[in-house]
Amino acid sequence: MMWRSSFSLGRIGDVRLELHLSATVAVTVLTSVLALGLLPVTAPDEPTVRYWFGGLAVTLALLASVVVHELAHALVGRRYGVRTRRVTLWLFGGAAERAGTPPSPRAEALIAAAGPGTSAALGLACWLLALLVDPVLPSVPLVSLLWLGTANLVFAGIALLPGAPLDGGGLVRALVWARTNDRQHAGQVADRCGKTLGAALVAGGVVEVVLFGQFVGIWLAVLGWALLGIAGVERLHPNTDPVSP
Repeated sequence: MMWRSSFSLGRIGDVRLELHLSATVAVTVLTSVLALGLLPVTAPDEPTVRYWFGGLAVTLALLASVVVHELAHALVGRRYGVRTRRVTLWLFGGAAERAGTPPSPRAEALIAAAGPGTSAALGLACWLLALLVDPVLPSVPLVSLLWLGTANLVFAGIALLPGAPLDGGGLVRALVWARTNDRQHAGQVADRCGKTLGAALVAGGVVEVVLFGQFVGIWLAVLGWALLGIAGVERLHPNTDPVSP
């Protein structure tokens, strides 16, 4: 289980917060991409140290945004008797351990949509704040804020991809459950969608790396591999939501 390679960051209310060792990979990669590529391009001719501080700030703020994303799931879930025991930050975002199942398709859909909706709101708020402080904020902090907004919007978009165990898979499950009145069958459909999505991401990532030499293809392929590896876990262990996104 993922939890065995994690250490505690404390509690937020009754939710235990943990950091998985794989999250250090994400922090290192994202900080480097920002400091060596994105920030120098969008805010040129600044001291290198500013790019590294900006990249690290965006990365840590994004991790905090992932926690807010998961707490949004937890808050809505609590209304429907689904308690979140633990949230673990890992390579691709957050993983939640939950107790209970939603009582209806509507509850399932609202719980699933809460996280991406919150991430999208955070992204738009960052963009709006950047517009408001544009005249007074130095270039590196300004573009860092814009990239944080962009990262939250991308995170929301990935989370909504239609396959378990992503949040979009929860929406698929809610839709099929509402149509068939069979949650078990709905879970199987969401799992199949997740496996298909995982295979597509692996194939797309390989094509990007081999044909176009794009580093992001490696990230897509690893995400797809992760989805293939854990698709079906939620159906077999209904108290675990392995990936969000």
